Amino acid sequence: MRLWCAGILCLAALLPAGCNEEQKTADANRKKLDTELVNTVNNLQVENAIVTQHTLYPYHFVTGGAGLNDLGRRDLMVLARHYQENPGALNVRRGETDEALYKARVAQVQKRLKEAGVDVGRMTIADGMPGGPGMPSEAIVTVKPKVTGGSSTTGGGSSGRSSSGSITR
Repeated sequence: MRLWCAGILCLAALLPAGCNEEQKTADANRKKLDTELVNTVNNLQVENAIVTQHTLYPYHFVTGGAGLNDLGRRDLMVLARHYQENPGALNVRRGETDEALYKARVAQVQKRLKEAGVDVGRMTIADGMPGGPGMPSEAIVTVKPKVTGGSSTTGGGSSGRSSSGSITR
């Protein structure tokens, strides 16, 4: 009888340890899920920015070459997924690249887009500015310096302008 009671007590003592391990595993899985969720949201935001900007810069290419570097390949594949279903414009910025190298880079981009299943006939590739729809010119604010009257005859070095300015729309 004593042996039987001792066995039950040992079993009862080990039971919470097993529950504790299950709790640790559940916590680890929950943390992993939270991390993956945050990474997914961040990746979607990055991909949305790449599509909105729809531009490849000289830093997306191997220095002095026509091939895409890792960043360029990643960004172009994000754009390719978008252009598979949507026509549009892709900007490939020339920067200080000579004409021959620029043409080779554009050809490389077209080749990769075709390999990704994009109908390049539905899109344009040019050395355009990045971004979305832009801003209407009426919304641009300019600052004009305010000119004060009179001229200086004392040679005091005054430019005839005050330090305050006016803002016009």
